[in-house]
Amino acid sequence: MIEIENIIEICVAIDIAIIGIAYPIIVDKISNIGEKFSSEYISTIFDDEFPQKPVYFRLKGKQFKISIFKLMLYVTILTFFLLIFNFRPLFEWNNWFINNSAKIIVLISSVFLGIFFFTWLNKVVLYNSKASSLLNYIISKYNKLGNTDIKSFYLKSINELTYYAIDKQDEHLQKTLLEFYYHEFSSIRKNHDRSIPLVYPIELYYFVNKLNKQLMLTQNQKLEAIEHDAISGKWLLGQDSEGLYISDVTYNWLWNNLNIICENDKFIRLYWANSNQYIENALKNISAIYDENFDILNKEEITERIKERQKFLEFNYAVGGLLLYREKYKTIKYIFEYSQSSPPKYVLLPQSMTDIFKWFENFRNEFTNRKIPIDITYYFPELDNLGNRRQVIYWICRYITLLFIRQYSLTKYFVNQQFTTQPDLPITINELSNWLDTTLYFEKCLNDTRENKTLLSETKLNNIVTEKSQEFNDFIASLKTRIKDNIGNKKLTAPLSPTKIEDFKSGSNKIISGAFEIYNDVVLHTDQNNHPDTLNIYMHGGIILMPKSSFTDDDVPSMDYDTIYAGIIAQNSIKATIPKSFSIAKTERYVLNRDNIISALQIIIGNRTDVIIVAVNLRNEYREIIEATSFYSYLKKIISSDNSVQNELYVLKKDELPTISHLEFDQSTIIDFKLGEPINADLKIYASIIDINLLENQNLKNHWNIVEDAENLDLKVQASICFTSVIKWNKERDVIQINLISQFQEQGITTSINNVRKLKE
Repeated sequence: MIEIENIIEICVAIDIAIIGIAYPIIVDKISNIGEKFSSEYISTIFDDEFPQKPVYFRLKGKQFKISIFKLMLYVTILTFFLLIFNFRPLFEWNNWFINNSAKIIVLISSVFLGIFFFTWLNKVVLYNSKASSLLNYIISKYNKLGNTDIKSFYLKSINELTYYAIDKQDEHLQKTLLEFYYHEFSSIRKNHDRSIPLVYPIELYYFVNKLNKQLMLTQNQKLEAIEHDAISGKWLLGQDSEGLYISDVTYNWLWNNLNIICENDKFIRLYWANSNQYIENALKNISAIYDENFDILNKEEITERIKERQKFLEFNYAVGGLLLYREKYKTIKYIFEYSQSSPPKYVLLPQSMTDIFKWFENFRNEFTNRKIPIDITYYFPELDNLGNRRQVIYWICRYITLLFIRQYSLTKYFVNQQFTTQPDLPITINELSNWLDTTLYFEKCLNDTRENKTLLSETKLNNIVTEKSQEFNDFIASLKTRIKDNIGNKKLTAPLSPTKIEDFKSGSNKIISGAFEIYNDVVLHTDQNNHPDTLNIYMHGGIILMPKSSFTDDDVPSMDYDTIYAGIIAQNSIKATIPKSFSIAKTERYVLNRDNIISALQIIIGNRTDVIIVAVNLRNEYREIIEATSFYSYLKKIISSDNSVQNELYVLKKDELPTISHLEFDQSTIIDFKLGEPINADLKIYASIIDINLLENQNLKNHWNIVEDAENLDLKVQASICFTSVIKWNKERDVIQINLISQFQEQGITTSINNVRKLKE
């Protein structure tokens, strides 16, 4: 039989050496992992390495963890007890293996401990070795990992080694890092769904942003390739012609980065050069593909690409405003002259005056369709409070006026190049009106730019301003005239919108009929008395002039254009006249107070039940007094639009309430005023909108004595809301008016209760 000798002496000695000598030394080394690279995450990924990786177990409801290596140490120590105590074999087994089992277990555990120790030692040495070796190892591990939580820590560790490389100017890491980040960003773009904007992992955004900050503070002379890719936006925008949508998140991080580097001329030049390449390659215009009927097959794709180009151009116009705000005049001169072709082609700058004014209007007009205002999307340093926010718009607009001046310095290389011709005007009246407002603000910004002598000198545009100053003024004056002429012609010839006219009619009907309905409880709608001696009180509609812009499709309507006139008529005619008719029809008037009002009502009404008390604008103090009595059941409250009428009561028999008749217009009136069909047949209400600027309606225009003015762009239409209603009161009536004294209004001398009479039979 084979004898196992010296197990105790050899294995135990080795184990004790590992536990007592090597382990404490290595633990000290482990505690310093990552410090060399100023890393927060390298120690974290080391803890994920075998045999440093922890195992978890629960004991009495609590969770504990221990590294695999430490667990192996404890197991090895426990095997020593097998050598100390002489246990009898189970089941009285008696063979070589059972008899030497304690030594074999110690041997096996010691072997595994040794293997784990040297594996662990190699990992400790690796994590404390050269940065290049560690970087290659971490990248190798990162590429093998699936989509797990720990993978982000590997990426963060690689990012920290990049910061270390920049800080220590370790050029040996540059090639490996460039290859890694090229592959990382490229693979994300290639695997991305092209139908939606691309959003990178947040770690990459933070990495590029922090790298921009570090490069601003570092004299970087050896790692210029990394500097270029980080600063220029090459990583975030892409290096190939992928044509992916740039997400708002990416734009926000790009803007953050530019705010960091805008003080460094070299860095801005790197960004500008890369952006020129990006719009020419990744965002190049898409050619149309036609079918046999010459219909464009890829129209949607072309439209989306145009939107992406416009968004990217807007971003870079904002960059120009940021540079102007930061007074980086030499950098502005560089981007004005930058081109990657011959003859020069300035792909990030305007090609014509049409571009100039379109972009100026885009930034000036705060009410364009934007999810987020410009001054929040493109915030400027120190201009982030509410009082300064419009300054962001101002500086971007100032930059565009500088581009306007630059147009006069450009050299023609082709016959079709027209740098200073008048811009193409927009089509709709609304857009033209906005452009007219734009010219006023443009003049202000242009004058401010012309007064900045330092800016003009450093951009080499001072001579242009001196020589072309009058041309600038003539250009703006001519543009204003063209816009006004176009607005005038469009307003004059613009057809009225059937939809808006219908809105006016339906809105008017709702308000007028609603006003009559308010008084249904105090006015009889069946004419019970046609006697010529009745008291008749009339109510009418009206005819006015309203802005034509409110009734055309492509102009700016007045607020509440469809209801405002009907509201005025309802207030001034119906809601004032019907309550006033009670005062006109009164046969007796008393002035009473809160102390004698109930006594007076008892005298006036007595035990009668066929009466009604009409209260006009009754205040709460009197309403509460009447509510506490049986007279409250007779009370009908109405309102009057005449604020001077307060706390008035009218006591009369129900069958003596007034009636109201709605009179029909004769046919000639309907034809002359083009009233058409009634908007409410029961109430005989008519409404119409007539364009008096048409030749056929010249007689109506003459009626209004409108003075023609070429500068007046506010054309009018005739708006009619026509009805005639008559309130009729019986000649033989008894209407007692009671004015209740109020501290807020003089009502006259209080009537003695002895002078109050009862309602006539």
